[in-house]
Amino acid sequence: MVMLYRKDYLAGYNVTNPKVIADMKADGYTENKAEAEAASTQPGGQNYTGSSTQTTTATQTTTATSTGGTKLTQAAKDRIKKSAKIKFGNLLTDSMVDMYVTAYIDSGNDADEAIAVVRQSPEYQNIYAGNLNEDKATVKYTEAEYSQNIEAFGRKLEAIGVKADFMLTAERKKQLTENLVSPDEFGTRVNAVYTNILNSIPQVKEFYMRSFGRTLTDEEIIASAIDPKVGEGIISGTIASTDVISANITRAKIGAEALLAGTDITADVADQLLKMGLSVDKARRGFQQVRALQQQAAAQGRAVMSVQDIIEGTELGQMEEMRAVQNIIRQTESKSAAVLGAQTTQTGAVTGLIEQ
Repeated sequence: MVMLYRKDYLAGYNVTNPKVIADMKADGYTENKAEAEAASTQPGGQNYTGSSTQTTTATQTTTATSTGGTKLTQAAKDRIKKSAKIKFGNLLTDSMVDMYVTAYIDSGNDADEAIAVVRQSPEYQNIYAGNLNEDKATVKYTEAEYSQNIEAFGRKLEAIGVKADFMLTAERKKQLTENLVSPDEFGTRVNAVYTNILNSIPQVKEFYMRSFGRTLTDEEIIASAIDPKVGEGIISGTIASTDVISANITRAKIGAEALLAGTDITADVADQLLKMGLSVDKARRGFQQVRALQQQAAAQGRAVMSVQDIIEGTELGQMEEMRAVQNIIRQTESKSAAVLGAQTTQTGAVTGLIEQ
């Protein structure tokens, strides 16, 4: 870890990534603060007090004027923006970075004041829900710490088969953050709910079926136990099973349906089919047709379709694959086509009955 300074930013940055260090040094940063301070009185420097009308390069002729009257060249403003992006990475949106730059200039190059302005914005409070303290000046966690916590909460939910993005609403993030709930404490709470409900799942399923005529998955029941509003949404139809169940669980179930049907797919294929909208029920129905369609295609002299292509054609409505499947089925059902005068090509395709 090193501190890097430049004539236009003497507060310095704490940097650990070797590539970032190299890039910043190439952009004029130095580990020698005295060197940066000495250069800060030169044009473009933080302590430069010379005439703003001094001749500059073409890229520096545009000036950015703050509300406090400080004038910076556009090039200087761009350097501040670049420095902010290095400092915050992807933790701040582009609009928040712009807000930071403006506040930084307005405050006389005060980085603490600049980030304080950003933290009071509605956009920040939506993304980092619950992080701003009541004094509207300090925060409970740095942006990096907050993001790490949310990711950790998500992993705890995914581990029990529940989709993190769905369960971690802005309101829930706010509650967890305001109450200073750590990822470990959250994991303990989630596991307690999971353990308690796991032994009762058969009875819970029976209750939902008897009361609402619905068969819930294990994951839907667990999600409902964590948040009763989810259960209400599932019963009313405003929340779908795919909203609740972790993609990892659905992906695994799709793969399992393939194996149960006597075929196999890779994890990548399962992932692609899931992203295209394949549900577990559709997977079960589709995989049960695969072997028969492949055998029929081979018997007709056609190229044997892959498992993925067959599922895309039978269950996902992909036109080219659907047409190929329909042609196989048509020819299988048209064994008497010869009686009607239909001829067959060398590939086995029916020509008397036009293939579409």
